[in-house]
Amino acid sequence: MQAKQLNLVPLYVTLLAMSATAIFAIVAKSSGLVLNVTGSMPGTVYKLGHGEKGSLTSFCSPIPHPSIGHGACPDGSLPLIKRVVGVAGDRVTATDHGVEINGQPVPNSKPLDLATKGQALPHVRGIFVLKQGEIWTAGEHPNSFDSRYFGFVKFPMSDRHNRTRKSSSDFVED
Repeated sequence: MQAKQLNLVPLYVTLLAMSATAIFAIVAKSSGLVLNVTGSMPGTVYKLGHGEKGSLTSFCSPIPHPSIGHGACPDGSLPLIKRVVGVAGDRVTATDHGVEINGQPVPNSKPLDLATKGQALPHVRGIFVLKQGEIWTAGEHPNSFDSRYFGFVKFPMSDRHNRTRKSSSDFVED
């Protein structure tokens, strides 16, 4: 009786695909590329900046909130991807009407009371002059969970979710 030979082609194809994915992930990470798996930004792959105004940054939320999906941050949430709208020396005014940077209104920055799934959102209010190593972030749409809810973010940090980590702003829970 002749032994039946196994077809190893599917295994080889799977191993090759996994290897290619791992290599792509390593190259992308070292190049500052991130993959967006949520509907919060209008694209899929983004190139992160280095904290300059107008660039994108990725960081773990400084405060927990149930509106953030599950991911690899220390609290189990997804890293946020936001645009840097304020940097060192900028004067940020955060009110119930929205955010201004150096007197210029930030689009879509009026704080909402509730997230899209009905959870209460904290609000940051006050006037802040950003110091070296602090940035103010904003999302691309009015429902974004950004600095109007948790304040400025420290930049840069050496955590594994790239460029930023902690916020030091006080916030008012509504």
